[in-house]
Amino acid sequence: MPSITIWDRLEPRCRENDPTPGLEARVHDPLWLLARQWQLGEFEGRDAGSPIVASVSSSTAPLNRFAVAGQAAQPYDGIQPMEAIIQAEPARPDSGATDLQQAAEAGLYFLRLLAAAQMTAAVTQAYRAQYPLLIPSLPASDVASVGPALAGRGIDGVKLHSDLKAAGASLPAAPVIASAQQPVVLQITRTWLQWYDGLFVTPAGPTAWSAERMEYDFSIAAAGASDSYVAQEYDGDSVDWYVFDRSAADLGGSSGQPKAVQQTLIASPVTFRGMPARRYWEMEDGGTNIGLLSAGAEDLGRLLLREFALIYGNDWFQFALMAPVGSEFTVTELSVADTFGITTPIPNYSAEDGATGSWHMFSVSADPLATPAATTLVSPPSILLLLPGTLAQLSSAPLEQVLMLRDELAETVWGVEQTVQGASGFPLDRTLDWRINIPPVPPPSGDLVLRYQLGSSVPDYWIPFLPVQIDTAGHLQLRRARLPGTATEPQGRFLTETTSLFLEEVPQEGVRLIRLYCSARGPDGSTYLWIGRQRTAGSGEGRSGLHFDYLG
Repeated sequence: MPSITIWDRLEPRCRENDPTPGLEARVHDPLWLLARQWQLGEFEGRDAGSPIVASVSSSTAPLNRFAVAGQAAQPYDGIQPMEAIIQAEPARPDSGATDLQQAAEAGLYFLRLLAAAQMTAAVTQAYRAQYPLLIPSLPASDVASVGPALAGRGIDGVKLHSDLKAAGASLPAAPVIASAQQPVVLQITRTWLQWYDGLFVTPAGPTAWSAERMEYDFSIAAAGASDSYVAQEYDGDSVDWYVFDRSAADLGGSSGQPKAVQQTLIASPVTFRGMPARRYWEMEDGGTNIGLLSAGAEDLGRLLLREFALIYGNDWFQFALMAPVGSEFTVTELSVADTFGITTPIPNYSAEDGATGSWHMFSVSADPLATPAATTLVSPPSILLLLPGTLAQLSSAPLEQVLMLRDELAETVWGVEQTVQGASGFPLDRTLDWRINIPPVPPPSGDLVLRYQLGSSVPDYWIPFLPVQIDTAGHLQLRRARLPGTATEPQGRFLTETTSLFLEEVPQEGVRLIRLYCSARGPDGSTYLWIGRQRTAGSGEGRSGLHFDYLG
């Protein structure tokens, strides 16, 4: 009698302790699999061999000269970071009274050199007496806070530098140094002068900062080139290829010629997180699961991304092409040999797209401000501009910070000096300083009489800019103005240098200007220190509280 509780079953597992058959993953009907591959069209694939070796012919021309603000070209050795030579401005003060921090630090370093050379106390005391660090009697709060700590403890390094430069190759007449000690002291002064003059990167001529545009304006050129690259709207951030436009202007002073280079490179697969594993038993990275990427039927971008990552992700290879930093690098020829021994020449994408192609990756565009005759100059897409910029730049707290904002109610543009570099050399909060030094308001009297007021006042660190017509065509420009009855001038460098601004340079969101210390390492590993400026977006419109025609 048959029983419904008895049956046979097939289990696809081995009851033995040997896992070898399972790991072999044997196929019992390979002909069926081949038939399915034929049925699905997998034999129709046209995949060729994998690339093995690439042969690259290139041309390199070092960037060997630059020009700032339309001035004559200066030589560039490619060692200093591009940001340092472009942003650098005079960092040393004219006198110790305008920057007590630098004067004291320079003087203390000179005293340390005297102590390291084991000079007598008489020599040290002579320099202390000759170059006392005088504290200016200013109402500024920053001087009052650091003055007692510096008075009588150091020497004025700025005045010492001025006297040593005037003395030339000998010691100044004062202080008087004994003849037996003069050679040692002279060597100390030479060492100190080298440190003082080499601490900061300073410009050899005019700076690249355009006060009217509130941005840097400079150009660079490669060896043997009759054209140049111009950066007209550089705001002080990292310097890279997209900062520049191709210009037909010749900087002159060209020396050297491009150098031809031939390289043979070995291909390596392109990898990315979450890509399918190449081997059968390889464990995939679970940190990125591309299969969970959701996309709707109309979201073609996500669908293409997922298809590329999961199906064609292992079809891409890369070649590590070595190119010198600080050069104009041109790929003239590229050919790839695959595993079948077939060599395929690969043209530049611009040759395939033709003249109508508008996609130019890493290609420098033409100068939009050039004359119509020069606008046809377009950088060949095969040229790569490799700038010697900084990778990890260190910046200090802002020495100066100015906010340019629009005040629609007062129909005025204001330059608000939030922070300036005080006489102490440290940042001075102008808002706090104004509140400390503002005269006290007398209490109201019983017989108060209302008086007509033409206009109100604003804090003295709010500097007005008014639109002024500059030509008969009606073009406007912002000119720095002064409120009636106010004699206060700007205390920082930004607004002191700026007497006029182009109207379009102050948009609706405003502009924030920052001046600060910057430090970075160059391609040779040396450390460079300079004072630079940065321009960023502001925080929107402002309200000064200025109003007219009222009783008060």
